[in-house]
Amino acid sequence: MIKQIKNVLILAAIAGTLSLYSCKENKEKNDGPEPMQNEMHEGEMGSQMNDEIGMDQTTAEFKDQSTATVYNHYIAIKTALVQTDAELAQDHAKQMIAELENTAANAEIVTAARNIATTVDVNKQREAFSELTKSMGAILEGALKSGEIYKQYCPMAFEGKGDFWYSNSKEIRNPYFGDKMLKCGRVEATIK
Repeated sequence: MIKQIKNVLILAAIAGTLSLYSCKENKEKNDGPEPMQNEMHEGEMGSQMNDEIGMDQTTAEFKDQSTATVYNHYIAIKTALVQTDAELAQDHAKQMIAELENTAANAEIVTAARNIATTVDVNKQREAFSELTKSMGAILEGALKSGEIYKQYCPMAFEGKGDFWYSNSKEIRNPYFGDKMLKCGRVEATIK
């Protein structure tokens, strides 16, 4: 009995260490992707989250105004999901759809935006946002005149499957977890 309890405690300690390490800040520099930032849990953030959300203002300049407008709507949806604000995400998705109607947008972007616009279930919106992100990649490559966009990654999104999103800042603001793991993620690539 004591041996079983000891084994359970050892396994719990290992699991706890692994979960803490998965989003722990690593101060070492390397040439690969940037290390994961510290995760933040609900209640630890206070007004810090609201202060930092505004930092994701678009600094990239696009060759095409339509692409810039669609990307700005994408960032607004991402920010709403970081704030776990389903209604705001829905509103920005509707604005994105209105803009896309005036362009020859690919069907995947329109479908993903509609899926966000037609629900107030933030978890379903986050799933649709994943599809939106996949579709955005094709229009972002080669679209910049100047500036940078950061492709970011959270390995813990969607039950450990991991997923990407785009940002104007190297600072991680995770749209898949919001305030539960605000800073969980890393920069995977830089689009110039």
